[in-house]
This record gives sequence, C-alpha cells and structure tokens, in this order.
Amino acid sequence: MRALLILSILLFVSSAPADPSAEGRIALRTLYSVDDSPLDKQVVFGFLDVDLRAQQLSPLGTGLMIDSTFLYDANELNERRFGETESIQRVRQAFISHEKIIGPLSFNIGRRLITEAGNAWLDGLEVTATLDQGLKVGIYGGLRPNPAYFSPSTDYQTTGMYGTYRRDGLNADLGYNLIFADGLDRQYAYSRLHYRPIERLYLSTYLVADLLDDPEITTFLGTVDYTPVQPLNLSVSVSRYSIERYRNEKIYRNIIEPNQALILGDEVINLVYNRIRFNVSYRFWRRYYHYQSVEYKIRSQDDLEGWVYTIGVRDRDFLQLGTLVDLRAIFKNNYQSDSWLIALDIEQELGRGLALNLRSTLFDGRTIDRFTERGRTFDEAQKIYLIGSSLFWRPEKSHHLSAAYDGVYETELQDRRNEEGIFIHTFMSRYGWYF
Repeated sequence: MRALLILSILLFVSSAPADPSAEGRIALRTLYSVDDSPLDKQVVFGFLDVDLRAQQLSPLGTGLMIDSTFLYDANELNERRFGETESIQRVRQAFISHEKIIGPLSFNIGRRLITEAGNAWLDGLEVTATLDQGLKVGIYGGLRPNPAYFSPSTDYQTTGMYGTYRRDGLNADLGYNLIFADGLDRQYAYSRLHYRPIERLYLSTYLVADLLDDPEITTFLGTVDYTPVQPLNLSVSVSRYSIERYRNEKIYRNIIEPNQALILGDEVINLVYNRIRFNVSYRFWRRYYHYQSVEYKIRSQDDLEGWVYTIGVRDRDFLQLGTLVDLRAIFKNNYQSDSWLIALDIEQELGRGLALNLRSTLFDGRTIDRFTERGRTFDEAQKIYLIGSSLFWRPEKSHHLSAAYDGVYETELQDRRNEEGIFIHTFMSRYGWYF
C-alpha cells in the first residue's frame, strides 16, 4: 500500500500540469446544545468538512479526490443528545487517480469507496478499463478500513471486481466482493439497475446477496415509478433488509440497530425486515403539490407487523407572497409502538441571497405493551414539541452561511420515571466555501 502511494506521488510530481481544474468545498459547522434538566448537560461540537475533486493535474490525467469530516468535541462528553458518538476523524475517501495511462486502463490509489461495487471500501489499488458502448470494468484489492474508527487496519483485507453500463436509458452495475479476516469473512454480490423502457416510466432495483455459508438476499429495493399524465405521479417500491453475513461477529456492533444489541449476545440472529410502499403525488393549479404514501412492513424476529401513512400538501406561493408552505401528517404503528406527528415548514426568500425557514413539529408516541414486564422496562412514551428557525445567506455563489435554532420540549418522559419535562436548546452555525 505504501509503495503504491509513493509511486503515484512520484508520477504526480514528475509530470508537468496539463490544464488542471479543481472543485470542492470547505465547510465549518458548530453545534451548541443545552437542556434544563438537573444535570444541566451541555454539548459543544465543531465539524470541518473538506471535499476536493481535482482533474488533469498532469499529462497522465492525474486526479485527486478527498471526502472527509473532522470532528472536535469541545467538552469531551463523547455523546449526542440521542445516542453516542466519538471524537473521530472520518476520511471517507482520499485517493490519487491516473486516467488511461495504458490504453483504456485507469488507476486509483488510496482510500476508495466504490459505489459501483456495492459500496466496497478499501485502502489499496483499483484498476478500471473504459470500453466502447458505455461499458466499464474494474478490479480492486487492498486493506479494508476499520468501519468504526475510519482508520487503516490490517485486520481485514478486501478484493473484488465490477462492471458498469451507461447508455440509452439504461444504467446498470454488477459487482462481486470478498472480505478476509483470518480466512474468508464475507462474500457478496451486488447489482443495481435503473431503466426507462418508455417515456415517463422508470424501473430501478438495488440488490445485495450474501454468499457466505447459506446464500441469502440481505438487501433488495425495487421501484416502479410512472407518470401517466404530467401532474400525476405513481410509484410502488418493495424492499428487504437483513444483517450482512460475516463470520467474525465483532463487526456486528457497527451495523445492527441499537435496540438489538441487548438481545444479540454471541449469536448471529436472522433479523429480516420486509416492506412495501405506495406513493401518489399530484400537482394542481400550478402552485400546489399533494402527496400521500402508505407503507406496510413486517419483522421476522417476532413476526410483528407495522404500517406508516403519510399525507401532505405543499403551496409554492402561499397568499401570493412567494412563500413555500409544507404541511404534513405521519401516522405510525411501528411494531410495538404507536405514534403520530404533524409538521409545518415555511420558507421565504428575503432577497439578495437571503432566505428564512420556520418549522414546527408535534409528536406523540407510546409503546403498546407497556403493561408487560418488557414494556415497563423499555417504555419510551412521550410527547415532543419542536420549534425551529434557520437563516440562510448566500452573498456570493461560492460563499454559503447559515444559522439555526431548534427548541425541543419533551413531556411524559415515562422512561425517566417522573413527570418532569425537559427543554433542549440547540444552536447551529455553518459557513461553506465552494470553489
């Protein structure tokens, strides 16, 4: 790996630039949150996002890609309001590319997240060949980064291959991936398809099949999207999700849902979610947009069923003031809990790159088996009231600034075993330079 990086850098330095170009962003974000609980807990975070894509840095077609987020935890609490986090530096991608050095062959060296192969992640070498008729093939190999800390690791190795096709309304990917850790740890195939057979009709699929031990489809998403007439859109999607199959069970801590950690133990559970969703939207009188969706889902762990119903309307020119207003309601029967929420969003352009957003949400949810021992232990019944506002300013095309406030008031906190409410105040700011 180190030798490959050194070789790539030498090729980069020894070549004169050839019409270089670069684009990207540097964004600085801050977050301050405090509540009025007896603990008076304060959270202060700072984030620095650095994204860069440079091309044609040398006659070899050298490019550079960086996608990273750096986090600073000022008071080292290592937690968020709802869950935990760690002060880690996340470099998702950082690689040097050389385009078509030998015929159609191109090389990527470094940290790469290969979406064409089903989000295969490696620190190593990727070789691609761009062929005629929209066909591209690739092969890769190297180390697999630590998924919890985003750091290089020699514990896992990965290799695989993929092919892509882009032409005439057809967009398709097909990949095969292997992950090693003291032997073969995971083996999976990936495919993605987006196809337009006729005007206004789109078909898409996304599939991951784990082939280790007992082959199984661990992820599937299929969607049919049709617009029979211009104002009306209809779509239906089906999906399946289950835990990826690894031999080494330590990796499950990074992919299972938090509420499953208590019952996972030392065994790999066969947790599968199946879902179907129907969506309809209709535009009328030019400024109004109405949407509804119904979702049905089932969980294999306990054969519980759930459903979600969403209804909303959007007005792009409320009272002919140029104000965008979106009002929606969501009703859930979510396995072992019932909830509903009503949300209102208002956006107004103030001129000269200045925009204001106002939002409010009312949420009510409670478990439905609260009179059982398990229900009393994990009861999370509560009401939540949210009010917030954001101010966006774009003085120039390359400079974006924003400031936001969210106030969350929670009542009926049964899991706290008291009737006291809690008010959480969160202030956020952001500056982004786009180049």
